[in-house]
Amino acid sequence: MAIILGKKHFGRLETLQWANERFNWPDDVIIGISCYYGFWAWLKARLTGKRCIYYCIDFYSPKIAKNLWDRVFIWSAMQMDKFLCRHVDKVWDISLNINKGREEFGKYNSEGLHHSTVPLSYPPEYFRCWTNIPDKVVFVGLEPYGLELFKPDDITWLGKNKHLPINLLCWQLARSGIGVALWPEKGNNYYGDPGKTKLYLACGLPVVMTDNTSFSRIVKGTGAGVIVDYTKESVEAGINKILANYSYYKQNVKKTWSYIDADKVCSNIDLLER
Repeated sequence: MAIILGKKHFGRLETLQWANERFNWPDDVIIGISCYYGFWAWLKARLTGKRCIYYCIDFYSPKIAKNLWDRVFIWSAMQMDKFLCRHVDKVWDISLNINKGREEFGKYNSEGLHHSTVPLSYPPEYFRCWTNIPDKVVFVGLEPYGLELFKPDDITWLGKNKHLPINLLCWQLARSGIGVALWPEKGNNYYGDPGKTKLYLACGLPVVMTDNTSFSRIVKGTGAGVIVDYTKESVEAGINKILANYSYYKQNVKKTWSYIDADKVCSNIDLLER
């Protein structure tokens, strides 16, 4: 099987490990998730004669830099991304928006015969659609994006400050009612493919989300949630809209599953072939 390098607990590594076993990817391939692990995958591949795939999951816009450290980090990440796009055997981007960032801010892209888009997905065992508690609103994530728009008693933060085992997290989500995925601007959420939105849907929850991620159009098109502005009033209205017709949004959740089921997404991955 292929060698995969990446950070644990964020879905990307676990999904690719599952797909690696499911589809028996060739053992002469090394996959690096993010520019950091992508560099080590490239180096290891060159030292061992293997082939390298760089899975780009982030692009950091210079517009979101708030201080000197941010500007240095973003510049460094872009230089590493540019290097990998030019030197690896194949580039996987987690969303189409990543190349928009490259072209706008770096004047380069990863298009060509060595490029594919591989969106975030989850293994089939994550999926469930149970009878739940509709008015229980939940948030998943280590950073409290959007939580300032809620009163503390109005939302449950699952896994606060720690990584819950995925089986426990999915069980808790499936017993909840609405998932929240909110971002104030087009930052990494816009260029990447945030996992929380798809995890809510995999666990049977309608979502309230802002319209600044690549997946918001799927939620909008399937009716699996409500798109809101980043304001207290808009978020509250979105939650009330779902609660007023919860069964409608609940049944639409399954319409998104074909977009996030790793068995379907990864079966179509354009892997390196001899």
